[in-house]
Amino acid sequence: MPRLELTDHELILHLSKWEALAALHHPTLRVPLTQVRGATEDSGFGWMSMGWRMPGTHIPFVLAAGTFLKGGDRQFVYTRRKRNTIVIELAGHEFARLVIGVEDARAETARINAAVARAQNQV
Repeated sequence: MPRLELTDHELILHLSKWEALAALHHPTLRVPLTQVRGATEDSGFGWMSMGWRMPGTHIPFVLAAGTFLKGGDRQFVYTRRKRNTIVIELAGHEFARLVIGVEDARAETARINAAVARAQNQV
């Protein structure tokens, strides 16, 4: 499962070597907190919501990993069946959003939104 790390200035997504291989992406994705608009739980995120896979891996209802294009936006997706999905909206980044499967969506979104609020207060 991807691991989200928060520092004072960055959100860092860590992928294992196998996750990176499935996503056809580097194992680390860094986003400055100034580019994170917020995170939400999305238990209703559907497989059809991802758009076109470019590049990555998609096994319907099992795994979605990689870059997906939808409505002109690039989104990075890594989620598996039986994972709670969170959506992290970005601004001014190569990706419009990160769609990540986590164990506890409520805790992860609260943690990300708190870090974003702290970062905005520091500016």
